[in-house]
Amino acid sequence: MAVPMNTTITVSCNIPNEYSGPTIVHSTGVKNYRIQPELIRILQEEFTNERLRDHREGVECDDPPANVVQAFEKAGFSVNGTSESGG
Repeated sequence: MAVPMNTTITVSCNIPNEYSGPTIVHSTGVKNYRIQPELIRILQEEFTNERLRDHREGVECDDPPANVVQAFEKAGFSVNGTSESGG
């Protein structure tokens, strides 16, 4: 099953981890999943399973967010916006 064209993926990390990771990947509107299985496959193709784990909000990757974004861009996704929040 292909990922719908309007899929929104959020890639997030704590500011101190911006260059080291870990990074959380999650999406919205996914019945019975926090992230589509197809997106998990994209991550598995780019990162070893040892670097990926289940997280209460989605999938956690040991790599920094730039690497995760690059993996999704390589798979055909584009970045529509970025934001930074303190706290």
